[in-house]
Amino acid sequence: MKFQEILFKKPIRIIQVFRNINIYGKQDKSFETRKDKISWKQIQSNSGYIFENELYLPEQILMNPDFKDCDLITIEDDNQDQVASSKYKSILNHCFITTRTTLLDIFEIRMKEEVELHLKYGYFEVGTPKRENFKLCDIKINVPVEIKINGKTDSSLSSRRDRVFKEQLYIFNYLGDFQNCKILKEPHDFKIKYVPEDRKVIDLIKQLW
Repeated sequence: MKFQEILFKKPIRIIQVFRNINIYGKQDKSFETRKDKISWKQIQSNSGYIFENELYLPEQILMNPDFKDCDLITIEDDNQDQVASSKYKSILNHCFITTRTTLLDIFEIRMKEEVELHLKYGYFEVGTPKRENFKLCDIKINVPVEIKINGKTDSSLSSRRDRVFKEQLYIFNYLGDFQNCKILKEPHDFKIKYVPEDRKVIDLIKQLW
């Protein structure tokens, strides 16, 4: 198969992001009742991949206005069968430019000599207990890191509806810098992915009960 090839103006950092989010009610407060939902599974991905040291991205990326000038691209995949907010479902990739604020869900990515990952706390995004914004880690090439965080929120701050609980797990894996990419035209086959087993873990999980 012949692929359209795009040459970047400069080497682009590529970070694989695995997202695993479980939203549940008090009936599932026992970990045993929800452990299967939050466990990492194999992922059917259509968001891009690396094969034989070449970068493949879906043609949707060409519609991103920052694609031509970006410094970093994320390849994003959701855990299979998770119960998550629908706002994440259609997001496959982000293109980030160094000189702009780079927000990804509950994180800020700062691109300096190293790629820095910072927590960006929000009540409705994370819940209570509140966490301060702080630097979580540097994201280094081929050193995957998992962030675990949880919280609870009321559906409305002014109502007395049941609380909602949320567990969020993210894995960031810096795959390297690439000078070009090949474009996957629709429809294209899914790529089976597995989260890296050997990874650093930053555990921000709090007792909620």
